[in-house]
Amino acid sequence: MNKQLEDIISDLIEFFRPHIEGIDSVLDIGTGTSIPIHVFAEHFPEIKYNTIDIVDIRKRKTLPFKIYNGSQLPFGNSEFDISVLNETLHHCEDPLTVLAEARRVSKSVFVIEHFPCRGTDIKELIKTEEKALSDFNIECSIYKPFTEHSLYLLFEKAGLDILDQIEVPYHGSRKIKKYFFKLE
Repeated sequence: MNKQLEDIISDLIEFFRPHIEGIDSVLDIGTGTSIPIHVFAEHFPEIKYNTIDIVDIRKRKTLPFKIYNGSQLPFGNSEFDISVLNETLHHCEDPLTVLAEARRVSKSVFVIEHFPCRGTDIKELIKTEEKALSDFNIECSIYKPFTEHSLYLLFEKAGLDILDQIEVPYHGSRKIKKYFFKLE
């Protein structure tokens, strides 16, 4: 199944290219399998990448990696150009702390998150998330989905402004919409 995930990410490279230009360093917070950031690193090798998570479930292990406690990131203030939270916040025990730390260690924060489509039952969303994770052979014990409203409130509480919001093409059959947010 990892090949399918790599193909999906490769399809999105051109979509994200305008947001990557001019960036020298990236911290991938909640890297998980680490497949998405590795695919980006192959397409944008001039960027310095670091990955971090609370456990090591990486399927790709070329990029630097650290395990951390899920609260305080072991990096200095503004050490990176961007922090990336790719489908990470909904798997966090304390997403506000994670988001605040992402902002502390970087000049800008990129978040990719999904929301249920209108009329989608939360139980159905949880069931489809569990299946999606299982299909990609990923174990995760936390899934606290956001609505658009609850995610915007989280950004506000973290003191982050949305500079750009773009709907990301979604290739699956789940009843979700996926968005990219550029925050500062």
